[in-house]
Amino acid sequence: MQTRKTSRRKSTPNVRAMMDYFMASLMVFFGVFIMFSEKIIGYDYFEGSNFVTGKMKWIIGILFMLYGVFKAYRGYVAAKLEKEFDHEDE
Repeated sequence: MQTRKTSRRKSTPNVRAMMDYFMASLMVFFGVFIMFSEKIIGYDYFEGSNFVTGKMKWIIGILFMLYGVFKAYRGYVAAKLEKEFDHEDE
């Protein structure tokens, strides 16, 4: 009975790691979009906004990107821990 449960767990992907990678890619995309919206879509998406202007746009974009890198690292660690945990069961 125990071998059936561990083999099923090995075949399923680590959902948390996949979600962290997905969120990381979204955060990095949003950071790049905030910083370079004028070059990506042809006009400044945040024009007329009182908050996201000048240096603040770069600061917010960099923060989004840093958070994306953190989420990717967290997903990597979660995947690595699950892989090590699976090897201990054998």
